[in-house]
Amino acid sequence: MKILIVDDEIFALKTLERLLSEEGDIEILQAGDCYDAYMMYEEMHPDIVITDILMKGGIGGEWLIEKLLSYDSQAKIIVCSGRPKADLLKYKLMGAKHCIQKPIKYQELWDCIDDII
Repeated sequence: MKILIVDDEIFALKTLERLLSEEGDIEILQAGDCYDAYMMYEEMHPDIVITDILMKGGIGGEWLIEKLLSYDSQAKIIVCSGRPKADLLKYKLMGAKHCIQKPIKYQELWDCIDDII
């Protein structure tokens, strides 16, 4: 399985990488911004994209969700954000399969991944 992690915070990228690498045969791709993530998606075709919403540079996770789903209507996106739970519903309505609030919990992350693969 190939998973693309998108976050502008190195600590968040490394935390997700550590949580995902504990499960064995997973290729982990990382992008520090949404533009690079979109280019990587087109080139590498990951099975799942895990993205933050608020990122530096003005292009955030909402843009990425819209772009990915317009490119591939079957894109499997998990939002991981520090935003309040009430705000996360918006991203599910946009097409994200799951939304997780930071800090990320191991079991919650894997429950979401298991549900969409």
